[in-house]
Amino acid sequence: MSETCDLAILGGGCAGLSLARELAACRYSKRVLIIEPRTRYEHDRTWCFWAEAEHGLSEMVSKQWRQWHITTANRAINHTGGRLAYQQIRSGDFYQASCKMIARAPNIELRQGLRVERVFEIESQVVFETESGRIAAALVIDTRPRTPQQDTAMLWQLFSGGDVESEQACFNPSTAELMQQMTSDATGLKFTYILPMTPHRALVQTTRFALTRYPPEKLDGEFKTDLNRLVKGCVKLQRWERGCLPMGQAQQRARLSARVVCAGQAAGALRASSGYGFLRIQAWARTTAKELARGRIPLARPFASRLERKMDAIFLKALVRSPGAAADWFADIAATLSGDEFGRFMSQSPSLGLWLKVVSALPKAPFLCAIFARTP
Repeated sequence: MSETCDLAILGGGCAGLSLARELAACRYSKRVLIIEPRTRYEHDRTWCFWAEAEHGLSEMVSKQWRQWHITTANRAINHTGGRLAYQQIRSGDFYQASCKMIARAPNIELRQGLRVERVFEIESQVVFETESGRIAAALVIDTRPRTPQQDTAMLWQLFSGGDVESEQACFNPSTAELMQQMTSDATGLKFTYILPMTPHRALVQTTRFALTRYPPEKLDGEFKTDLNRLVKGCVKLQRWERGCLPMGQAQQRARLSARVVCAGQAAGALRASSGYGFLRIQAWARTTAKELARGRIPLARPFASRLERKMDAIFLKALVRSPGAAADWFADIAATLSGDEFGRFMSQSPSLGLWLKVVSALPKAPFLCAIFARTP
């Protein structure tokens, strides 16, 4: 075997870099190798979440909002956060800060431009093949995304848009427009997402919760129409941002052996009913790093509690059975919850009491039917 390491992290995206950063912070002493196919990191996505003003990644936050709006054609719900604010981290800032921290740890190496072609086990080691040869590790954390052919989900969150700059002052930088002009029909839910940075600059996206997966580029035309509605006068699109997120993955990635731990989006990191996952990945990275520092093999635990998994599955099954009601249901939830409660429900782990408030806001018949329905 040409090369060995104690721990290999396959994939240097959000999950892989988060774990490596936490290992560096707790001064993990064994040799770590991160394998990432990208040759360079760029600002390619935006992560958002609700959190208190100060937390471990506060220095990476580019903007936060204490107010946010949710609207339909005939309803407007305005939220103000108490302890929680809606916060944005640009991936370029996250990549840069994480790579700097990892570079200061002499035992942790980020190796870019390598793609893992095959993973298998030989005796007490896991071997993975790359274009540069084989590497063996005592333990592998596999954060690589699934291929589109392998991915399955109950719903798909598709979005297309990007950073825009307008000649006229079109945006209110104090308020995030999270689910604007929500509409729904037999094909699913649609809304516009606006994160204003200044009166002239914002991240604007057209988003759909769809029953079937399709390329997010198909939303480009809808995004341009929505942008023309929002912005009068000259506007420049400075950067595209598109994505397709699985909501309620039907199958988890099969585990090769006890020495291969699956993590990240492919292991169910995204919140099934909303698509938020950044905070869950950070919590997983902290817990996993502590276990590794204590000499333990981390367990492949679910990212959510049993209550959350069960309730999210019921919610998604109801949406799949009644997609035309999605806009009203999300508006009902937002109208029932306070700002902090809505933030906890969307991007954190809701308590039983919070779930009971959500259930009280929704029509009972579709959800009772979903309880007894088989997963689509």
